[in-house]
Amino acid sequence: MKKTLLICLAFLSITSYAQTLNGPESIEWDETNNRWLIGNTGNGTIIARSTSGALSSFVSGIPSGPYGIEILGNVLYACSGSTIRGYNLTTGASVFTLNVGATFLNGLTSDGTNFLYATDFSAKRIIKIDTAAGTFTNIATGLAKTPNGILYEGANNRCLYVTWGANASIMAIDLTTFVVTTVLATTLSNCDGITKDSCGNYYVTSWGNNKLNKFNNTLTGTSTVIPGTLSSPADIDCKYGTIQDEIGITNNSNTLSFVTVIKPDVTISETSGVLSTIATYQTYQWYLNGVLIPLATAQNYTPSTNGNYYCIVTEGTCSDTSNTIIVSTLNNQTFEENTTVVVYPNPATAVLNVAFNGANSAQYRIVNLLGQEVIKPTITLENAGQNHVAIPLDNLKSGNYILQITTNDELKNVKFSKK
Repeated sequence: MKKTLLICLAFLSITSYAQTLNGPESIEWDETNNRWLIGNTGNGTIIARSTSGALSSFVSGIPSGPYGIEILGNVLYACSGSTIRGYNLTTGASVFTLNVGATFLNGLTSDGTNFLYATDFSAKRIIKIDTAAGTFTNIATGLAKTPNGILYEGANNRCLYVTWGANASIMAIDLTTFVVTTVLATTLSNCDGITKDSCGNYYVTSWGNNKLNKFNNTLTGTSTVIPGTLSSPADIDCKYGTIQDEIGITNNSNTLSFVTVIKPDVTISETSGVLSTIATYQTYQWYLNGVLIPLATAQNYTPSTNGNYYCIVTEGTCSDTSNTIIVSTLNNQTFEENTTVVVYPNPATAVLNVAFNGANSAQYRIVNLLGQEVIKPTITLENAGQNHVAIPLDNLKSGNYILQITTNDELKNVKFSKK
């Protein structure tokens, strides 16, 4: 079964090892060695954190920084003042040094082959580094906004980067033309780190709100603030997993925070005749007997006929198929002939008549095929006997609807059309 993303937030502040964190500015997941690597700007070190939380020394004596760090091959590269430095991922030995003439190297990313991309915070430029040749090229200079964290995106042939200052836009640089564009204007301020989860959703840290902010996989719309307070959060990285992802965050308070992004199986349930997913997702599509139900794209769905129902949801580029619920209690074909309730005419025009024959009490409401209430009940009939209620449909658009009637504590659904 395919998986989908559901944000299940679990912030974990690492305080018991705070004495070994000294100005943590950058973090990188080391898949090969199953550990996190953290750059300490306060004492020029890079330390390792195991999955159990134990911290150990990896590199020391870095003359400046380190700020952004990035694994490429078997080397951990680091931004160190005006210089890109590289350290063997196994031994920590220095294996690469290249002065790129920067003022203040900050963010660092790679294409997974030979090239690094670094932001020069103070000089407002972006630098491309050829690690095989030991050369570099300034691919963007004189940027209007101060570049900070940077993220390589090969599928889009670009690097995304976040910016410092008020209304900090998310920018992109095309890696063929080196043209810089604004991808999304935000109301965030002083953005520092950027990463994405395995379903393509983006995450940005902001000093302005001291939060981790989530953007959808198309970088459109507004962000969602992830609960939990950070402390001037800096660089971030994502550890991908089969069941869940984990985002590591460095804080100015000499702590680390971790956010768990869970990939659960979507589950649907039935309450009072309405089907619903237990959790929320970006998109929904309901199915009846394996066939897509047109326009059934909300979190809730009210069945109008018996059958097997399930829902497929998406979160970013991931999807998941829910469990199946069998609906067998609807009596849509014979409801009009029921001795308790009669509904007419169908299709209706201006008025839908509902006759109650012998019901002790009755309530009604009308929903659309998405399960959204369009007419609320205005009366409750007691001892209805031979009485009936005429429901005005003047404000209802033409289309198909479901009348939900509760009589004697029994819910019935009748599908009708408004001409």
